[in-house]
Amino acid sequence: MSITGDIRELIDQYLVREPMAMCRHPEGRSSIYEEAEACIRLGKDDKDVIERQVNRYRAQGYSYEQGIPAAMVMLRRHHDRKVIETMEDWWAELSSFSRRDQLSFHFAAWKNKLQYAVIDDNVRDNVYFKWRPHYSKSRQKDLEQRIPGCDIVVPVFNGLTYAKDCINSILEHTRESPYRLYIIDDCSDSFTREYLTSLSTDHPQMNLHRNAENIGFLKSCNLGMSLGRAPYVVLVNSDVIVTPGWLDRLIRCAESDPRIASVNPFTNHASNINIPMAPGANFYGMDKVLKENSERRYPDVVTGVGFCMLLRRSALEDVGLFDEAYGRGYCEESDLCMRLTTNGYRTVVADDVYVYHKGRGTFADRGERYKHNRRIFDRRWRKEYERQFRDFISKAPLKPAQDMFRVEQQWDPKPSMRETYRRMRERMRGREHFGVVREAVRGLRRLPKAKRGIATPGSVAKVTRHNRLRVTYVLHHLAVAGGVLSVAQLVNELILLGVEARIVALREYPEIYDWKFFTRPIIFHTVSDLVKQFPATDIVMATHWTTAPWVAQVVQAGRVHKGIYFIQDYESWFFPEEDSQSRAEVKETYALIPDKIVKSDWLKGLLAKDGHRSEKIRLGMDLSLFYPRNNEKSSHPVVLAMARPGTPRRGFPHVVEALKRVKDAMPETEIVLFGDYLSSRKIPFSYRDEGIVTDQNRLAELYSTADVFLDGSDFQGFGRTALEAMACGTACVLTDVGGVKEYGRDEENCLLVPPKSPTVFADAIIRTLQDNGLRKKLVRNGLETVKDYCHKREAKETLAFFQRIVSS
Repeated sequence: MSITGDIRELIDQYLVREPMAMCRHPEGRSSIYEEAEACIRLGKDDKDVIERQVNRYRAQGYSYEQGIPAAMVMLRRHHDRKVIETMEDWWAELSSFSRRDQLSFHFAAWKNKLQYAVIDDNVRDNVYFKWRPHYSKSRQKDLEQRIPGCDIVVPVFNGLTYAKDCINSILEHTRESPYRLYIIDDCSDSFTREYLTSLSTDHPQMNLHRNAENIGFLKSCNLGMSLGRAPYVVLVNSDVIVTPGWLDRLIRCAESDPRIASVNPFTNHASNINIPMAPGANFYGMDKVLKENSERRYPDVVTGVGFCMLLRRSALEDVGLFDEAYGRGYCEESDLCMRLTTNGYRTVVADDVYVYHKGRGTFADRGERYKHNRRIFDRRWRKEYERQFRDFISKAPLKPAQDMFRVEQQWDPKPSMRETYRRMRERMRGREHFGVVREAVRGLRRLPKAKRGIATPGSVAKVTRHNRLRVTYVLHHLAVAGGVLSVAQLVNELILLGVEARIVALREYPEIYDWKFFTRPIIFHTVSDLVKQFPATDIVMATHWTTAPWVAQVVQAGRVHKGIYFIQDYESWFFPEEDSQSRAEVKETYALIPDKIVKSDWLKGLLAKDGHRSEKIRLGMDLSLFYPRNNEKSSHPVVLAMARPGTPRRGFPHVVEALKRVKDAMPETEIVLFGDYLSSRKIPFSYRDEGIVTDQNRLAELYSTADVFLDGSDFQGFGRTALEAMACGTACVLTDVGGVKEYGRDEENCLLVPPKSPTVFADAIIRTLQDNGLRKKLVRNGLETVKDYCHKREAKETLAFFQRIVSS
């Protein structure tokens, strides 16, 4: 390190309050446990020594969330007592364990309760300091020659929730191979553009190119491939999340044979080369199994798949890029691979790599475009493709990798039947009568093959990463509901934070897989099976009053370390007042599990009245998904409402009556409803039925096009939908009960009205529609409110609570 600026500015700014200051970690790691994994992966020190060291820290209660600023440069008041004690303990740790100083300093500081300030600058490159590599220029040149460079191309068109995770994973998990990252922004909305611009300024290896107009996925890929000159280029869809060391292993595969021109990793969603995540596994665990057990045969496949495709640049110069005859995309990668294989090149799978792929997260109009492009492909390649495909099927080259994850299968027709019903219902809504019959016939044909993998403690342990906190959420069933979404979202984020988080339930509905799942839920058929076959877990989470007794049984059986009750609503009120027995049964479950998490002060207060303590952790939302879209507002007023006639406490009759009053007073108003079973109800006004909206992107678009959102629930444990609407820039009319008051402030960021009061509902909606100044104020303040409700913040706070519970 060299000093390049006046560091007295830093001393004056940071050493006034704290006796020590350091810059943030240059690689963005958040804990010594992440640092330890990186040191082991990169061979920086002896693996056993590092593991003994971090296991010791973990046993002493050192948290994952303590942080890990850079130890390269330290500003300190060296006469401070705590500084002296910390430095002495640090030296003792270095003398006993790894010489990687990052691993031990922060433990020593924690042990001595030393508070230090964090300078929000990259320690390797700022106005005060300049970093230079430890090794010589000749060593750097040797490294670059040993590992060929690669250009990473990520086309982005909106879908910011996917793009963020994708790009962050590339920046985090691409360490050894020299690379340049090319982000091709295909004229995304302003929100996405601003994020990408900000990110590119912080990462010098990232190049951002913005298309002046939307040219489509295929042309954006060709543009990105043409920008670089590295020996390899890898195309990565923006709905992919890569795993540690992914690129190095892909390149190692390509380097094994100069004829290899195309390399895919395995994934959970890709035609012909996918390996579904095993029950209880997350994609990191799947990658772990392949990395540790693969024989690296690098099997040939007929055509590669474009979700994550490494290409040899010299081969591209030989046969050309994607053929733009395929328009905006689909089949273009198959066409390229046929050109490669018919010219003597190989297209293979790196059978020691696994990445996550959401699938259909980058295209919204698959149907007709795919059919059109498939006709082009078949005219060119059908005969040769079918010959290669028959050879591929007969040799089954992927079987050794697929066999690593095989579990015992059991016939289970229910998910298939539910999927058939879902498809038939969609056809009925579109009045496609022949389509209804066709889906029924297809469903009958699928039934004999409707099997489910049976998870056992041993099968789950096989795909679980070692030395990780293991957390299992227990749901009654997986269905489209706000509480289920909250759990799925938390589990995903905990996985990204390094936790082995998973979901257990008794049944599932297929439409929930429109959401992101970074793990495959474990489905048991009975409560008895759930208790007997429950995977080894550090923390088990009850999520509903019906699941609390199951969790208590699992804890008593000794398969878990600790039980926690995640209470999302005051569930005793799910039953009417006259049903005192049911209400009492719900309250009895609160005593089964001492530790509890709630989402609002309202719920915390109600539990306190019942004699129970709880930890409040505010709900979080994906603010990269729920944000104001660039959609043009309609020329007429639009009112959006959640209408769920089949669900108690959602105030359906009062919502309908209120909206009728609005429609009578302002006939030009368009009413848009989303929810279940609307078509079976007589609603006395014209409206647009959006049905059950499982696609959250679609839901965000609905919020963004509405002028007012109404939630007329009798009470809400929190009211996720209202917060989602605020995040999308929609004025809200809400009932002033339950957890809504956690964030809702009357006349400031929403209008709060009494429940079961349709006349008051209607008056508030009409007032908001007619008063532009009021509506703009509600929107502006609502957008400020939601900044405190990010899902990543919720996950970090939840993890910190888990670590306190485990260490105690």
